[in-house]
Amino acid sequence: MEKKSYSNFFIVIGYLLILRVVLMVTVGISVFNLGILFDLVLMTFWIAAFGFFMKKKRYQKPYYILVIIIATIFIVGDSVYFDYFETISARSSFAGLKWLTEGTTLEYSIQIPLVAYLITPLLIGVIYLIISNKKKDVFKIKDFGYFSIAFLIQVILFSVWGSFDFDTRIDYYRSDAYLFETMHDRSLFSEKYGYYNYHILDLTRIRTSPDYDEFYTEVDDYFESKDEHIENDYSDRYSGYNVVTILGETLETRFIDPILTPNLYLMQNEGLSFDNYFTTVFQQGATCNSEFMGITGMSAITTNDWSNNICDSYSENTFTYALPEQLESIGYDTYYFHSGHEWFYNRETIIPQYGFNTVAFQEDLYDRGYTDFSERYDTNMLDFIDEYVDYSNPVYINLLTYSMHGAYNQIEFDKYANRVEAAYPDNNLDSELINYMEKLVEFDNMLGMIMADLELHGELDNTLFVIYPDHFPYMMNTNTYTEYIGVEKDSHEMMRQDLIIYASGMTGEVVSKAGSTIDVAPTILNMIDSSLEFKYFLGTDLFSNGNNYILFSDLTISNGETYLYLNEDILGNDVHYAILENALEIEITALEIQKKLLIIDYFKMKEEE
Repeated sequence: MEKKSYSNFFIVIGYLLILRVVLMVTVGISVFNLGILFDLVLMTFWIAAFGFFMKKKRYQKPYYILVIIIATIFIVGDSVYFDYFETISARSSFAGLKWLTEGTTLEYSIQIPLVAYLITPLLIGVIYLIISNKKKDVFKIKDFGYFSIAFLIQVILFSVWGSFDFDTRIDYYRSDAYLFETMHDRSLFSEKYGYYNYHILDLTRIRTSPDYDEFYTEVDDYFESKDEHIENDYSDRYSGYNVVTILGETLETRFIDPILTPNLYLMQNEGLSFDNYFTTVFQQGATCNSEFMGITGMSAITTNDWSNNICDSYSENTFTYALPEQLESIGYDTYYFHSGHEWFYNRETIIPQYGFNTVAFQEDLYDRGYTDFSERYDTNMLDFIDEYVDYSNPVYINLLTYSMHGAYNQIEFDKYANRVEAAYPDNNLDSELINYMEKLVEFDNMLGMIMADLELHGELDNTLFVIYPDHFPYMMNTNTYTEYIGVEKDSHEMMRQDLIIYASGMTGEVVSKAGSTIDVAPTILNMIDSSLEFKYFLGTDLFSNGNNYILFSDLTISNGETYLYLNEDILGNDVHYAILENALEIEITALEIQKKLLIIDYFKMKEEE
């Protein structure tokens, strides 16, 4: 009878635990939590289970080596991913691998993370130990039974989460049941239930099929119960005007300066500036999600039960009441232009679903002979307008820019160094800040060229501009960025920006009503034609009466001054607690409606009635 031996098994378990600790420490996630116990049980069971049935060394050792290599890849990949998105990767993140194969991620300036340097010698050493060990592991059935009992206890514990009843939806969302069932906070899930456990569940979890009729009725009832939109002082004020919306890639409005960005400064100070406005960033597709929210007036989503990236998951959905669809219905020619690739975030599929008549990307300009076009220079976006736009009817033009995208080490923008120096003489600015400002000059120059082109066509005095960011510069060193703008790291104040609306003849007004990206579409529609359909927006016309709230992707809610966190902590005036608590329940209901609407393609079902 073979003597029991677990040497390689213990080496693998030890290595995986070290990997986990190194990742948690380097990204700032708590190591000493129950998650490490869940991971230990999971690893011992499954690694021992396969090892138990592999009786020969030539199968067992390659299996062990494969396990540690796969785990190492995940650890290194998550370290890189966390650097940019401050969360752990998910199954939906793997779609981004196609961007690597296309060679379009150079702007991310991806570098080998510290984790790789720390664990590479260890990985080599562990592989050597496994290969050089003359003995194979021999598991006894009794010992394997212990692993099985431990794993069974974990399965029972996990199954309990689905059996709880909660008095309110907020109680559920504040519970560990919500965290476990949706894995909405990947880092917290890894702390509480295990990092390896998170990835295995994320890769293998089966989504239940929805009841389409039930979801449809629930969504329909929700919209039918909404209050009617009420006209206000800005209703129809710009009826018949051209509309130019610009989603500024990584636009940070706190950098606007009369010398650095004279056109933005003009619009911000002579137009409408909304200073209680937030870009509620939904990561893993932040630009796509912000674009979706700004055009449709609906929210993105915030759970691993569905991909966080709207464009990857719902690109073929119908959006009957999106802003371009409604403007097209009253005679507008609608245009969408982006200097990036058409396949990125499935934009060639989803953008026409919003109702744009003309959709063009860099591929289209190359096909039309614009061989010198470069996506990095926003000023080149005038090529789209020259090539496609006809002012015979009112136009709605939506531009998604590119220049301010990171990384902030691109020397081709040094041609604007003198502008930065003029705005900040004798500056001691960090090199990333300087490069960002140079990119911002390129964006501002584009605005000036668009205004000049509209004036040339006699359309400038009949055009409404709407400019808003997609997200803060998350690709910049976080400490450098937050110290410069004067907010705390990881604070929701990082997302406070200005929404800028401008037309010739405005005299300058600051609007302090709380708002966010989902409020852009209803606000524009009210200014153009208040008789159109508002009930299918989850956002609010920012000129309307009544309170409005900002719901962030982590389910923090704010009135623009006070923040109520999901865990019931409050930052600001405690007197607002009850009001924000009630608002949070309302917003959670809307968010659930949003999820069901997307899952069943509600508007398509409605059109087919």
